[in-house]
Amino acid sequence: MENYIGKIVSPYNEKESIDFACINISDNRVEIEFSSSEQGNDNIKIIIGVFNGLGKVTLVNCQNVKTLSGPGANIKKYRAKYLFKGEYINNPESFYFDRVNIEMTGLLEWTNISAINNKLIKEKKLTIEDISPIKIYESNKFSLEIFSFYKNTFKRENNQITIKENIGLKIISANGDINIWEFLILIKEIKKLFFIISNINTKIDRTNFYQNKEFPVTLYWLDNNPLGSPSPLNPNVKFEDIIHDLSNIVHNWFEKKDLHTSVELILEKSINNSLSRENFFLNNCFAIETFHRRFKNYKLFDKTKFKSIKAGILNSIKDSDIRKLIENNLAHINEPNFRKRMSDFESDFSYLLPKSWNVEEYLTKIVKTRNYLVHRSSKNKTFEELDLFYASVFVETVVKINIFRILGIKEIIIEKLIVETAEKIKEFYELNKRMRFEN
Repeated sequence: MENYIGKIVSPYNEKESIDFACINISDNRVEIEFSSSEQGNDNIKIIIGVFNGLGKVTLVNCQNVKTLSGPGANIKKYRAKYLFKGEYINNPESFYFDRVNIEMTGLLEWTNISAINNKLIKEKKLTIEDISPIKIYESNKFSLEIFSFYKNTFKRENNQITIKENIGLKIISANGDINIWEFLILIKEIKKLFFIISNINTKIDRTNFYQNKEFPVTLYWLDNNPLGSPSPLNPNVKFEDIIHDLSNIVHNWFEKKDLHTSVELILEKSINNSLSRENFFLNNCFAIETFHRRFKNYKLFDKTKFKSIKAGILNSIKDSDIRKLIENNLAHINEPNFRKRMSDFESDFSYLLPKSWNVEEYLTKIVKTRNYLVHRSSKNKTFEELDLFYASVFVETVVKINIFRILGIKEIIIEKLIVETAEKIKEFYELNKRMRFEN
């Protein structure tokens, strides 16, 4: 945790200042403490001040978490959702930046882009080359670039030079009309996209906003933390395989919003490690059902003919309450049930499941387990414990590879991913099964 001392403009009276305020910054929270004679504990939208080691700061959306009463004043503690270092931002809604640079260590591992050419062993030489930014997307609103950078530190007393390199993502406003909140939405969405396709650590090391060529405004916020822990069971698309298709992939991510509900459902387990096996399984079932409804949906019977039959049924019912009940029950009766939706993904499951397993029987068991957990129907032939977890993994993987298809990742890459992922899941499943019986 980092601690800083400074003074702030009183959030209760802008003509007064409060000395000896303290800011505490950690990965999980940003908090500020100060003394005040004010009695109220209302939340505060903006607090501005100057702090040693930080300079100008703006804390946004501050929630009161503690107040200690004393003889002369109260000690108030507020937790801020955002802290901007380097500028006073009194009205974030009307504060615009030209670009934001996001430093993310996981991108270095994924892209394998390195400016350091290490020849110390053979030639006793180490060189650093300039790498031009790689533009991966451009629209009328903004563009995205991947850039490489490095930092030097010197310790003369130890005769030591340290070079640390990293990869960053630059979001550039096309017309200078993107405000703070719009930039933050873009950052969140891009993090989700990279996490889904690359399975990398999405922790942000630094978020720097720029106006023209002035000094950066650095943001501290909880979304600097990773979305979740990358899983060895998840498919991961290699950067070099999609570098030339990234523009189309990013475009589809922002345009095909119907994808995002399924993505949120499958991300829940990564974000929440304590999610139960049952909820993990149900989330993935809901994700595949939602995906099917929005991208593969169809009517079982001719839509016009069925509409006429439905109207005839409802018109024949005189009791309004019963008619309303029947109308609600008929709302989705012309759509495929969960079993039928699952069968439309049977070819993907056939490639993913071990060859010795019966795909049709496995899908039936998924359906029965889902129905049992949702409706508490028969528990016969349902998954439990370890098998329930791996059924969840198989469903999740099928959802992800179909998301890849909608994003525009080539089928030849997806086929390779299915084979690689199937082998990984099989190895982990057999290992877990052996450990369970050995214990």
